[in-house]
Amino acid sequence: MPALVAGYTDDIYAASHRLGVDVRDAFASTGMPTSTYYASQGLAERTDLGGLNLSNVPKVFIETGNMRNSTDTSLLEDAGFRQRAAQQLALGLARFLAGG
Repeated sequence: MPALVAGYTDDIYAASHRLGVDVRDAFASTGMPTSTYYASQGLAERTDLGGLNLSNVPKVFIETGNMRNSTDTSLLEDAGFRQRAAQQLALGLARFLAGG
């Protein structure tokens, strides 16, 4: 998610955080373990990514898995997982757009 950067993200910071939480919470039911090597509770704020910090609309990036992790790789290779991931990402976006 974008970090709070005065003059850049102050207009999207709160909404981007809500979007990140909605997507994270929905994605949690896919079976993909939450990252333990970076971030906190599956959420990270970044000040170094123009794609986040130069946006004028709420925005997040999601890492759906770590290809260096054998558990993640196995899930990412499974068509059933990919279908669940797509459905849960859509659900997280829908929750955000519904405002709750």
